[in-house]
Amino acid sequence: MGAVTMQTGRPPPSAGRNPSAARRFARLGHSTQDNDSRRVLLIDAFQSTTKVVGREIRNRCGRDSQSVSTLAEAQAVLTREDEEFIAAVVALELSDAKGTESAELTIRFGLPTIVLTSNWTPELRRRIWELDVFDYFVKGRSGLEGVCRAIDRLAKNVHTKVLVVDDSSTYRNIQSRLLHAHHFDVALAAGGHEALAFVKDNPDVLLVVTDYEMPVMNGVELVHRLREKRGPDDLAILAVSGAAMAGTSVEFLKHGASDYIPKQFEKEEFYCRVYNSLAMVENTRAIKRAAYTDALTGLHNRLYFFAHAPAAFAAAGAQNASVAVVMMDVDFFKKVNDTHGHAAGDVVLCHVSHLAQSVFGQHMLLSRFGGEEFCAFGHGLPQGLAETLCEELRATLQARPVSYQGKTIAVTMSLGLTLSADKDLDATINVADTLLYQAKHDGRNRVVVGGGQARPL
Repeated sequence: MGAVTMQTGRPPPSAGRNPSAARRFARLGHSTQDNDSRRVLLIDAFQSTTKVVGREIRNRCGRDSQSVSTLAEAQAVLTREDEEFIAAVVALELSDAKGTESAELTIRFGLPTIVLTSNWTPELRRRIWELDVFDYFVKGRSGLEGVCRAIDRLAKNVHTKVLVVDDSSTYRNIQSRLLHAHHFDVALAAGGHEALAFVKDNPDVLLVVTDYEMPVMNGVELVHRLREKRGPDDLAILAVSGAAMAGTSVEFLKHGASDYIPKQFEKEEFYCRVYNSLAMVENTRAIKRAAYTDALTGLHNRLYFFAHAPAAFAAAGAQNASVAVVMMDVDFFKKVNDTHGHAAGDVVLCHVSHLAQSVFGQHMLLSRFGGEEFCAFGHGLPQGLAETLCEELRATLQARPVSYQGKTIAVTMSLGLTLSADKDLDATINVADTLLYQAKHDGRNRVVVGGGQARPL
Protein backbone atom coordinates (compact mmCIF):
# COMPACT_ATOMS: atom_id res chain seq x y z
CA MET A 1 0.00 0.00 0.00
CA GLY A 2 2.99 2.31 0.16
CA ALA A 3 2.52 3.21 -3.49
CA VAL A 4 -0.98 4.54 -2.93
CA THR A 5 -1.01 8.25 -2.13
CA MET A 6 -4.05 10.36 -1.46
CA GLN A 7 -4.04 13.83 -2.99
CA THR A 8 -7.44 14.96 -1.81
CA GLY A 9 -8.08 18.65 -2.31
CA ARG A 10 -4.69 19.39 -3.88
CA PRO A 11 -4.98 22.59 -5.93
CA PRO A 12 -4.17 22.60 -9.63
CA PRO A 13 -0.93 24.33 -10.60
CA SER A 14 -2.75 27.49 -11.65
CA ALA A 15 -3.90 28.16 -8.10
CA GLY A 16 -0.32 28.33 -6.89
CA ARG A 17 0.33 31.58 -8.77
CA ASN A 18 -1.68 33.65 -6.33
CA PRO A 19 -1.71 33.23 -2.51
CA SER A 20 -5.31 34.35 -2.13
CA ALA A 21 -6.24 31.95 -4.94
CA ALA A 22 -4.73 29.05 -3.04
CA ARG A 23 -6.70 29.97 0.07
CA ARG A 24 -9.89 30.34 -1.94
CA PHE A 25 -9.35 26.97 -3.60
CA ALA A 26 -8.65 25.30 -0.25
CA ARG A 27 -11.93 26.59 1.12
CA LEU A 28 -13.73 25.37 -1.97
CA GLY A 29 -12.21 21.91 -1.84
CA HIS A 30 -12.74 21.16 1.84
CA SER A 31 -15.97 22.90 2.78
CA THR A 32 -19.07 20.78 2.40
CA GLN A 33 -21.69 23.13 3.80
CA ASP A 34 -20.42 26.37 2.29
CA ASN A 35 -20.33 24.97 -1.25
CA ASP A 36 -24.11 25.05 -1.46
CA SER A 37 -24.28 28.78 -0.74
CA ARG A 38 -21.34 30.01 -2.85
CA ARG A 39 -22.21 32.22 -5.75
CA VAL A 40 -21.16 32.10 -9.39
CA LEU A 41 -19.12 34.96 -10.86
CA LEU A 42 -20.40 36.04 -14.29
CA ILE A 43 -18.11 38.06 -16.56
CA ASP A 44 -19.65 39.38 -19.77
CA ALA A 45 -19.74 42.75 -21.51
CA PHE A 46 -23.51 42.47 -22.11
CA GLN A 47 -25.81 42.82 -19.09
CA SER A 48 -28.61 41.16 -21.04
CA THR A 49 -26.47 38.02 -21.25
CA THR A 50 -25.50 37.95 -17.56
CA LYS A 51 -29.15 38.53 -16.62
CA VAL A 52 -30.28 35.48 -18.60
CA VAL A 53 -27.37 33.32 -17.43
CA GLY A 54 -27.85 34.37 -13.81
CA ARG A 55 -31.57 33.55 -13.97
CA GLU A 56 -30.87 30.10 -15.41
CA ILE A 57 -28.24 29.36 -12.77
CA ARG A 58 -30.67 30.46 -10.07
CA ASN A 59 -33.55 28.38 -11.41
CA ARG A 60 -31.59 25.27 -12.35
CA CYS A 61 -28.77 25.20 -9.78
CA GLY A 62 -30.31 27.14 -6.91
CA ARG A 63 -27.33 29.51 -6.77
CA ASP A 64 -27.00 33.26 -6.77
CA SER A 65 -24.52 35.03 -9.02
CA GLN A 66 -22.59 38.28 -9.23
CA SER A 67 -22.10 39.98 -12.57
CA VAL A 68 -19.28 42.21 -13.83
CA SER A 69 -18.75 43.55 -17.34
CA THR A 70 -15.01 44.33 -17.50
CA LEU A 71 -11.73 42.69 -16.63
CA ALA A 72 -10.95 45.47 -14.17
CA GLU A 73 -14.22 44.89 -12.29
CA ALA A 74 -13.51 41.17 -12.16
CA GLN A 75 -10.01 41.84 -10.81
CA ALA A 76 -11.44 44.08 -8.07
CA VAL A 77 -14.04 41.50 -7.03
CA LEU A 78 -11.53 38.63 -6.96
CA THR A 79 -9.01 40.50 -4.83
CA ARG A 80 -11.54 41.09 -2.05
CA GLU A 81 -10.93 38.48 0.63
CA ASP A 82 -14.58 38.37 1.67
CA GLU A 83 -15.67 37.19 -1.78
CA GLU A 84 -15.95 33.45 -2.42
CA PHE A 85 -17.31 31.83 -5.57
CA ILE A 86 -17.85 28.24 -6.57
CA ALA A 87 -17.13 28.96 -10.27
CA ALA A 88 -16.75 31.66 -12.89
CA VAL A 89 -18.66 31.82 -16.18
CA VAL A 90 -16.69 34.09 -18.48
CA ALA A 91 -17.04 35.62 -21.92
CA LEU A 92 -13.87 36.27 -23.87
CA GLU A 93 -14.64 39.59 -25.56
CA LEU A 94 -14.64 42.46 -23.05
CA SER A 95 -14.07 46.17 -23.52
CA ASP A 96 -10.71 45.97 -21.73
CA ALA A 97 -9.69 42.41 -22.63
CA LYS A 98 -9.43 40.30 -25.74
CA GLY A 99 -8.75 36.66 -26.34
CA THR A 100 -8.55 34.47 -23.25
CA GLU A 101 -7.49 37.14 -20.71
CA SER A 102 -10.73 36.88 -18.70
CA ALA A 103 -10.41 33.11 -18.38
CA GLU A 104 -6.73 33.41 -17.47
CA LEU A 105 -7.65 35.83 -14.69
CA THR A 106 -10.21 33.60 -13.01
CA ILE A 107 -7.97 30.56 -13.38
CA ARG A 108 -5.11 32.50 -11.82
CA PHE A 109 -7.35 33.13 -8.83
CA GLY A 110 -8.07 29.41 -8.50
CA LEU A 111 -11.67 29.52 -9.72
CA PRO A 112 -13.09 26.68 -11.82
CA THR A 113 -13.71 28.51 -15.08
CA ILE A 114 -16.45 27.86 -17.62
CA VAL A 115 -16.07 29.75 -20.88
CA LEU A 116 -19.32 30.87 -22.55
CA THR A 117 -18.52 32.24 -25.99
CA SER A 118 -20.56 33.44 -28.95
CA ASN A 119 -17.96 32.21 -31.41
CA TRP A 120 -16.39 28.83 -31.92
CA THR A 121 -13.45 27.88 -34.12
CA PRO A 122 -10.97 25.01 -33.94
CA GLU A 123 -8.25 27.52 -33.10
CA LEU A 124 -10.29 29.01 -30.22
CA ARG A 125 -11.04 25.54 -28.93
CA ARG A 126 -7.33 24.75 -28.92
CA ARG A 127 -6.49 27.96 -27.04
CA ILE A 128 -9.21 27.38 -24.45
CA TRP A 129 -8.05 23.85 -23.70
CA GLU A 130 -4.47 24.97 -23.31
CA LEU A 131 -5.78 26.63 -20.15
CA ASP A 132 -7.06 24.69 -17.13
CA VAL A 133 -10.68 25.51 -17.92
CA PHE A 134 -13.45 23.42 -16.46
CA ASP A 135 -15.40 23.45 -19.72
CA TYR A 136 -16.61 25.71 -22.52
CA PHE A 137 -19.97 26.20 -24.25
CA VAL A 138 -21.37 28.24 -27.12
CA LYS A 139 -24.01 30.80 -26.19
CA GLY A 140 -27.59 29.69 -26.71
CA ARG A 141 -30.12 27.42 -25.03
CA SER A 142 -27.93 24.31 -25.16
CA GLY A 143 -24.98 26.35 -23.90
CA LEU A 144 -26.94 27.56 -20.87
CA GLU A 145 -27.98 24.01 -20.07
CA GLY A 146 -24.34 22.94 -20.34
CA VAL A 147 -23.22 25.71 -17.97
CA CYS A 148 -25.77 24.63 -15.35
CA ARG A 149 -24.78 20.98 -15.68
CA ALA A 150 -21.12 21.96 -15.28
CA ILE A 151 -21.82 23.94 -12.10
CA ASP A 152 -23.79 21.08 -10.58
CA ARG A 153 -21.04 18.67 -11.63
CA LEU A 154 -18.38 20.82 -9.99
CA ALA A 155 -20.16 20.72 -6.63
CA LYS A 156 -20.49 16.94 -6.97
CA ASN A 157 -16.87 16.33 -8.02
CA VAL A 158 -15.47 17.53 -4.69
CA HIS A 159 -17.11 14.46 -3.13
CA THR A 160 -16.38 12.02 -5.98
CA LYS A 161 -13.39 9.76 -5.30
CA VAL A 162 -11.29 8.65 -8.29
CA LEU A 163 -8.36 6.21 -8.26
CA VAL A 164 -5.69 6.50 -10.97
CA VAL A 165 -3.64 3.31 -11.53
CA ASP A 166 -0.45 3.41 -13.60
CA ASP A 167 3.11 2.19 -13.01
CA SER A 168 4.41 5.33 -14.76
CA SER A 169 4.61 8.31 -12.41
CA THR A 170 4.55 10.59 -15.46
CA TYR A 171 1.17 9.33 -16.66
CA ARG A 172 -0.20 9.12 -13.11
CA ASN A 173 0.63 12.79 -12.66
CA ILE A 174 -0.83 13.78 -16.05
CA GLN A 175 -4.17 12.16 -15.32
CA SER A 176 -4.14 13.31 -11.71
CA ARG A 177 -3.58 16.91 -12.80
CA LEU A 178 -6.51 16.74 -15.23
CA LEU A 179 -8.79 15.28 -12.55
CA HIS A 180 -7.68 17.81 -9.95
CA ALA A 181 -8.46 20.61 -12.42
CA HIS A 182 -12.06 19.37 -12.23
CA HIS A 183 -11.82 19.16 -8.44
CA PHE A 184 -12.18 15.41 -8.07
CA ASP A 185 -11.00 13.68 -4.89
CA VAL A 186 -8.01 11.83 -6.39
CA ALA A 187 -5.89 8.91 -5.15
CA LEU A 188 -2.96 7.27 -6.97
CA ALA A 189 -1.74 3.67 -7.16
CA ALA A 190 1.32 2.29 -8.95
CA GLY A 191 -0.05 -1.20 -9.60
CA GLY A 192 -2.96 -3.61 -9.56
CA HIS A 193 -2.50 -5.08 -6.08
CA GLU A 194 -2.26 -1.62 -4.51
CA ALA A 195 -5.38 -0.59 -6.41
CA LEU A 196 -7.37 -3.62 -5.25
CA ALA A 197 -6.38 -2.99 -1.64
CA PHE A 198 -7.32 0.67 -1.89
CA VAL A 199 -10.74 0.01 -3.43
CA LYS A 200 -11.42 -2.62 -0.75
CA ASP A 201 -10.58 -0.13 2.01
CA ASN A 202 -12.42 2.74 0.27
CA PRO A 203 -15.81 1.51 -0.96
CA ASP A 204 -16.74 5.08 -1.88
CA VAL A 205 -14.36 5.03 -4.88
CA LEU A 206 -16.66 5.71 -7.82
CA LEU A 207 -14.20 5.66 -10.74
CA VAL A 208 -10.98 3.78 -11.45
CA VAL A 209 -8.76 4.99 -14.33
CA THR A 210 -6.30 2.21 -15.12
CA ASP A 211 -3.40 1.61 -17.49
CA TYR A 212 -2.97 -1.65 -19.41
CA GLU A 213 0.76 -2.43 -19.30
CA MET A 214 1.79 -2.81 -15.65
CA PRO A 215 4.10 -5.35 -13.98
CA VAL A 216 2.71 -8.28 -11.95
CA MET A 217 -0.92 -7.52 -12.82
CA ASN A 218 -1.95 -5.83 -16.06
CA GLY A 219 -4.95 -3.58 -16.46
CA VAL A 220 -7.26 -6.22 -17.90
CA GLU A 221 -6.63 -8.52 -14.94
CA LEU A 222 -7.24 -5.59 -12.59
CA VAL A 223 -10.57 -4.84 -14.28
CA HIS A 224 -11.54 -8.51 -13.99
CA ARG A 225 -10.66 -8.59 -10.29
CA LEU A 226 -12.52 -5.35 -9.60
CA ARG A 227 -15.62 -6.63 -11.37
CA GLU A 228 -15.64 -9.73 -9.16
CA LYS A 229 -16.36 -7.41 -6.24
CA ARG A 230 -18.20 -4.44 -7.76
CA GLY A 231 -20.46 -4.42 -10.80
CA PRO A 232 -20.79 -1.76 -13.50
CA ASP A 233 -23.75 -0.24 -11.66
CA ASP A 234 -21.52 0.43 -8.63
CA LEU A 235 -18.07 1.29 -10.04
CA ALA A 236 -17.01 2.99 -13.28
CA ILE A 237 -13.73 1.86 -14.88
CA LEU A 238 -11.99 3.86 -17.61
CA ALA A 239 -9.18 1.96 -19.30
CA VAL A 240 -6.26 3.99 -20.68
CA SER A 241 -3.56 2.32 -22.75
CA GLY A 242 -0.59 3.20 -24.88
CA ALA A 243 -0.30 -0.40 -26.09
CA ALA A 244 -0.38 -0.69 -29.87
CA MET A 245 -1.69 -4.28 -29.83
CA ALA A 246 -4.88 -4.88 -31.77
CA GLY A 247 -7.83 -5.85 -29.63
CA THR A 248 -6.69 -4.10 -26.44
CA SER A 249 -9.84 -2.02 -26.23
CA VAL A 250 -12.05 -5.06 -26.89
CA GLU A 251 -10.24 -7.06 -24.22
CA PHE A 252 -10.81 -4.29 -21.67
CA LEU A 253 -14.47 -3.86 -22.56
CA LYS A 254 -15.21 -7.60 -22.50
CA HIS A 255 -13.71 -7.89 -19.03
CA GLY A 256 -15.95 -5.13 -17.70
CA ALA A 257 -14.37 -1.72 -18.39
CA SER A 258 -16.94 1.05 -18.78
CA ASP A 259 -14.94 2.74 -21.54
CA TYR A 260 -11.52 2.86 -23.20
CA ILE A 261 -9.27 5.67 -24.42
CA PRO A 262 -5.73 5.61 -25.90
CA LYS A 263 -3.05 7.43 -23.91
CA GLN A 264 -2.55 9.91 -26.71
CA PHE A 265 -5.87 11.51 -25.85
CA GLU A 266 -7.05 15.09 -26.09
CA LYS A 267 -7.93 16.77 -22.83
CA GLU A 268 -11.55 17.32 -23.84
CA GLU A 269 -12.02 13.70 -24.89
CA PHE A 270 -10.59 12.49 -21.58
CA TYR A 271 -13.14 14.55 -19.65
CA CYS A 272 -15.99 13.39 -21.89
CA ARG A 273 -15.13 9.75 -21.28
CA VAL A 274 -14.68 10.31 -17.54
CA TYR A 275 -18.11 11.90 -17.26
CA ASN A 276 -19.80 9.35 -19.51
CA SER A 277 -18.38 6.55 -17.37
CA LEU A 278 -19.51 8.23 -14.16
CA ALA A 279 -22.95 8.89 -15.64
CA MET A 280 -23.50 5.14 -16.13
CA VAL A 281 -23.04 4.54 -12.41
CA GLU A 282 -24.80 7.66 -11.20
CA ASN A 283 -27.84 7.16 -13.43
CA THR A 284 -28.16 3.53 -12.37
CA ARG A 285 -27.90 4.53 -8.73
CA ALA A 286 -30.55 7.20 -9.24
CA ILE A 287 -32.87 4.67 -10.87
CA LYS A 288 -32.30 2.24 -8.00
CA ARG A 289 -32.95 4.96 -5.44
CA ALA A 290 -36.22 5.80 -7.16
CA ALA A 291 -37.19 2.13 -7.42
CA TYR A 292 -36.26 1.39 -3.80
CA THR A 293 -37.69 4.53 -2.16
CA ASP A 294 -41.27 5.18 -1.10
CA ALA A 295 -42.18 8.37 -2.93
CA LEU A 296 -44.42 9.76 -0.19
CA THR A 297 -42.43 9.09 2.97
CA GLY A 298 -38.86 8.72 1.74
CA LEU A 299 -38.50 5.38 3.55
CA HIS A 300 -37.24 2.21 1.89
CA ASN A 301 -40.09 0.44 0.15
CA ARG A 302 -41.13 -3.22 0.02
CA LEU A 303 -38.95 -3.87 -3.05
CA TYR A 304 -35.83 -2.64 -1.22
CA PHE A 305 -36.70 -4.66 1.86
CA PHE A 306 -36.90 -7.96 -0.01
CA ALA A 307 -33.78 -7.13 -2.04
CA HIS A 308 -31.66 -6.79 1.12
CA ALA A 309 -33.29 -8.37 4.16
CA PRO A 310 -33.32 -12.07 3.07
CA ALA A 311 -29.51 -12.26 2.83
CA ALA A 312 -29.14 -10.65 6.26
CA PHE A 313 -31.74 -13.05 7.65
CA ALA A 314 -29.84 -16.05 6.24
CA ALA A 315 -26.53 -14.72 7.61
CA ALA A 316 -28.07 -14.28 11.05
CA GLY A 317 -29.26 -17.89 10.96
CA ALA A 318 -25.80 -19.13 9.98
CA GLN A 319 -24.27 -17.20 12.89
CA ASN A 320 -27.01 -18.12 15.38
CA ALA A 321 -27.63 -14.42 15.88
CA SER A 322 -30.85 -13.08 17.33
CA VAL A 323 -33.56 -11.97 14.91
CA ALA A 324 -36.33 -9.42 15.35
CA VAL A 325 -39.16 -8.68 12.91
CA VAL A 326 -41.78 -6.02 13.58
CA MET A 327 -45.01 -5.56 11.65
CA MET A 328 -46.81 -2.31 12.44
CA ASP A 329 -49.97 -0.60 11.31
CA VAL A 330 -51.53 2.82 11.94
CA ASP A 331 -54.78 2.42 13.86
CA PHE A 332 -58.05 3.53 12.22
CA PHE A 333 -56.21 5.03 9.25
CA LYS A 334 -59.24 4.75 6.97
CA LYS A 335 -61.14 6.92 9.42
CA VAL A 336 -58.42 9.59 9.09
CA ASN A 337 -58.85 9.63 5.30
CA ASP A 338 -62.66 9.60 5.49
CA THR A 339 -62.83 12.35 8.12
CA HIS A 340 -60.01 14.71 7.14
CA GLY A 341 -59.25 13.76 3.52
CA HIS A 342 -56.43 11.89 1.81
CA ALA A 343 -54.08 14.89 2.01
CA ALA A 344 -54.37 14.69 5.80
CA GLY A 345 -53.75 10.95 5.57
CA ASP A 346 -50.53 11.64 3.69
CA VAL A 347 -49.42 14.05 6.41
CA VAL A 348 -50.13 11.37 9.04
CA LEU A 349 -48.12 8.77 7.12
CA CYS A 350 -45.16 11.14 6.78
CA HIS A 351 -45.37 11.92 10.51
CA VAL A 352 -45.41 8.22 11.40
CA SER A 353 -42.56 7.49 9.00
CA HIS A 354 -40.37 10.25 10.42
CA LEU A 355 -40.84 9.04 13.99
CA ALA A 356 -40.39 5.38 13.02
CA GLN A 357 -37.14 6.20 11.23
CA SER A 358 -35.87 8.16 14.22
CA VAL A 359 -36.59 5.17 16.49
CA PHE A 360 -35.63 2.18 14.33
CA GLY A 361 -33.27 3.74 11.78
CA GLN A 362 -29.95 3.10 13.54
CA HIS A 363 -30.84 -0.42 14.66
CA MET A 364 -33.13 -2.09 12.12
CA LEU A 365 -34.04 -2.05 8.43
CA LEU A 366 -37.32 -0.14 8.20
CA SER A 367 -39.61 -0.14 5.17
CA ARG A 368 -43.06 1.01 4.25
CA PHE A 369 -44.84 -2.06 2.95
CA GLY A 370 -47.81 -0.17 1.58
CA GLY A 371 -50.72 1.93 2.78
CA GLU A 372 -50.42 2.37 6.54
CA GLU A 373 -48.33 -0.80 7.06
CA PHE A 374 -44.62 -0.83 7.94
CA CYS A 375 -42.03 -3.53 8.65
CA ALA A 376 -38.71 -3.50 10.50
CA PHE A 377 -36.07 -6.24 10.54
CA GLY A 378 -32.96 -6.50 12.71
CA HIS A 379 -30.46 -9.12 13.81
CA GLY A 380 -27.86 -9.37 16.53
CA LEU A 381 -29.65 -6.77 18.65
CA PRO A 382 -28.99 -6.56 22.40
CA GLN A 383 -31.55 -8.41 24.48
CA GLY A 384 -34.71 -6.38 25.02
CA LEU A 385 -33.78 -3.62 22.55
CA ALA A 386 -36.39 -4.53 19.93
CA GLU A 387 -39.17 -4.46 22.55
CA THR A 388 -37.90 -1.13 23.87
CA LEU A 389 -37.89 0.37 20.37
CA CYS A 390 -41.42 -0.83 19.63
CA GLU A 391 -42.75 0.63 22.87
CA GLU A 392 -40.86 3.87 22.29
CA LEU A 393 -42.48 4.34 18.90
CA ARG A 394 -45.96 3.44 20.18
CA ALA A 395 -45.70 5.85 23.13
CA THR A 396 -44.18 8.66 21.05
CA LEU A 397 -46.94 8.49 18.45
CA GLN A 398 -49.60 8.54 21.13
CA ALA A 399 -47.99 11.60 22.75
CA ARG A 400 -47.53 13.53 19.49
CA PRO A 401 -50.76 14.05 17.58
CA VAL A 402 -50.67 15.57 14.09
CA SER A 403 -51.71 19.17 13.47
CA TYR A 404 -53.42 19.64 10.11
CA GLN A 405 -55.20 22.81 8.95
CA GLY A 406 -55.96 23.88 12.49
CA LYS A 407 -57.16 20.45 13.56
CA THR A 408 -55.51 17.91 15.84
CA ILE A 409 -55.46 14.30 14.62
CA ALA A 410 -54.71 11.64 17.22
CA VAL A 411 -52.45 8.90 15.89
CA THR A 412 -51.78 5.50 17.45
CA MET A 413 -50.14 2.36 16.17
CA SER A 414 -50.34 -1.38 16.80
CA LEU A 415 -47.19 -3.49 16.54
CA GLY A 416 -46.46 -7.20 16.37
CA LEU A 417 -42.91 -8.29 17.26
CA THR A 418 -41.43 -11.75 16.87
CA LEU A 419 -38.01 -12.51 18.33
CA SER A 420 -37.66 -16.00 16.93
CA ALA A 421 -36.78 -16.91 13.34
CA ASP A 422 -39.08 -19.23 11.41
CA LYS A 423 -37.92 -21.29 8.43
CA ASP A 424 -37.42 -18.22 6.25
CA LEU A 425 -37.98 -14.48 6.29
CA ASP A 426 -41.44 -14.67 4.70
CA ALA A 427 -42.61 -17.14 7.35
CA THR A 428 -41.15 -14.97 10.12
CA ILE A 429 -42.93 -11.90 8.75
CA ASN A 430 -46.17 -13.89 8.75
CA VAL A 431 -45.63 -14.66 12.45
CA ALA A 432 -45.12 -10.94 13.18
CA ASP A 433 -48.20 -10.15 11.11
CA THR A 434 -50.24 -12.59 13.20
CA LEU A 435 -49.02 -10.83 16.34
CA LEU A 436 -50.00 -7.49 14.81
CA TYR A 437 -53.49 -8.87 14.16
CA GLN A 438 -53.66 -9.91 17.81
CA ALA A 439 -52.70 -6.39 18.89
CA LYS A 440 -55.55 -5.03 16.76
CA HIS A 441 -57.97 -7.59 18.17
CA ASP A 442 -56.95 -6.80 21.76
CA GLY A 443 -57.78 -3.11 21.44
CA ARG A 444 -55.05 -1.49 19.28
CA ASN A 445 -52.37 0.98 20.43
CA ARG A 446 -50.22 -1.80 21.86
CA VAL A 447 -47.21 -4.04 21.21
CA VAL A 448 -47.65 -7.82 21.14
CA VAL A 449 -44.40 -9.75 21.51
CA GLY A 450 -43.67 -13.34 20.64
CA GLY A 451 -46.61 -15.67 20.95
CA GLY A 452 -48.36 -14.13 23.83
CA GLN A 453 -49.12 -11.16 25.98
CA ALA A 454 -49.72 -7.64 24.90
CA ARG A 455 -47.26 -5.24 26.44
CA PRO A 456 -49.13 -3.14 29.04
CA LEU A 457 -49.86 0.48 28.13
